Amino acid sequence: MLFYYILLSITLLYAWFVWRMRRALTTLHIPAPAASVPLRVSVVIAVRNEEKNLPGLFQSLENQHIPDGCSVEFILVNDRSEDNTAALIRTQCTKDPRFKTINITDRVPGFAPKKRAIDRAVRGSKADIILLTDADGRPGVLWINTLLSYFSRGADMVIGYAPYSGQNRHRFLYGLVTLEYFSVAAVAAATTALHFPVTCVGTNMAYRRSLFLEVNGFGPYKHVISGDDDLFLTHVREQKRYRIEYAASPKAHVYNAPPRSVTQYVNQRLRYASKGFRYPIKVIAALSAYVLYNAALPAAALESVYDERAALWTALIFIIKAGAEFLFLHKAAHIMDERRTLKFFPAAFPLHPLYILFFGILGQFNMFRWKENTLETGVSR
Repeated sequence: MLFYYILLSITLLYAWFVWRMRRALTTLHIPAPAASVPLRVSVVIAVRNEEKNLPGLFQSLENQHIPDGCSVEFILVNDRSEDNTAALIRTQCTKDPRFKTINITDRVPGFAPKKRAIDRAVRGSKADIILLTDADGRPGVLWINTLLSYFSRGADMVIGYAPYSGQNRHRFLYGLVTLEYFSVAAVAAATTALHFPVTCVGTNMAYRRSLFLEVNGFGPYKHVISGDDDLFLTHVREQKRYRIEYAASPKAHVYNAPPRSVTQYVNQRLRYASKGFRYPIKVIAALSAYVLYNAALPAAALESVYDERAALWTALIFIIKAGAEFLFLHKAAHIMDERRTLKFFPAAFPLHPLYILFFGILGQFNMFRWKENTLETGVSR
């Protein structure tokens, strides 16, 4: 029974930390609309073969409510597109002078393509504030206004939620994927409130241009294919001198398209997981412990099939874990207006340890497909 004593102790410690994150969520601030501060804003979008997504993106950006006194430009970096992306961007630039374009026609060894595209845009901009999203991002009309309100009260970097847009097909699978994605955002929000943000999404983030220049852009992570968002966040956080806030307000959400297929989903999650050993050692240790904990849970469940006492211990452990996680997600869903996902929790909960093991282990092999047509490793060589 020693195994179950240890596992129960770890579960109680885990539940305590989850409860602490739940309490931290209540400290997130939703500031009033931005005052009329004369800020220059650049919205940067790196695109590659996005002809299907660009019309919707253009419309979302055109509809933005801009605070009085602020000037906004939209910089689209066309990174080696092979479809009609370049023509669509040129047409939009002619139609609306706020839209600007940068064309990249090659790859540079040691500099991941998307990071290079963002770096070119930020360094070429004259803005005070940089906002970033993706071609499939659909920000609400108050997105810019809401994010700027955080900067007006002293933030140096702001990260936000990019919920999946709704769809009617495969509703059950979509629900599981959406809940998993939301749970990561909830952790991002809570850890930001605890002054140690661990993750974010490039579809919805912003920072002062001066910050980007001060930390030398993507710094030691510029060669890593993935991580233009969370590795950059790590780079900034470890400087220990910048104020990072989470924009929990639904007005700051940027909706984006869910994975179109199981293959795309798997490649996307492998890309996310591939950065596991590129974080600081304290984060690596925490992630490794979490993977080992999730490996122990299925082992306990298997043994409980043959041992009645083990079954009682396992049931207690799972009840404590499920209760802590549900209460945490319930609070986050209320704050971030994402209640649609909670009904999938009973189905997702028993699958989650297997999910962690699958992607946590396979992701470290650094093999996935992203924007390129061929299999990528985790490093741009």
